[in-house]
Amino acid sequence: MVVTNIYSKDLESFKSIHPRFSEAFEVIKKLVEEDADDGNYEIDGKNVYAFISSYETKIDSEVQFEAHKKYIDIQCVISGKEVIGFESEKEVTLTQDYKDGNDICFYGLNKDFDKIVLGRGEFAIIMPEELHAPCLSVDNIPTKTRKIVVKILA
Repeated sequence: MVVTNIYSKDLESFKSIHPRFSEAFEVIKKLVEEDADDGNYEIDGKNVYAFISSYETKIDSEVQFEAHKKYIDIQCVISGKEVIGFESEKEVTLTQDYKDGNDICFYGLNKDFDKIVLGRGEFAIIMPEELHAPCLSVDNIPTKTRKIVVKILA
């Protein structure tokens, strides 16, 4: 998992990780700066697409870890704050098998997982198979948050 922000000078070096990252970073920056509306954004068909959603963050007991096999997630906060939890697969139990059509499987949330806090313009690059628990509340206090998620076919 890589954590940075849309204005970081390090973005140039991250572009070499995947050929579609350059395009994804530009789209994220544009949509964040424009405060774009909630909804789906087609970028390159099923290869790269995005969606923006507004929601109230959740307390730990309401969230599970998830993982994908086909897509890389880039999750960027537009407004508000949220915690993304992360953990090793060996520390959790599978609760829902992988579903190819949705590219997702779920794992139970343990009590001692690691956390990162994302604020406006900050994002996490989550590679396939990396367990993550998005949409968590800072200090378990739900708040309104808006986020863009870009999905990139690995």
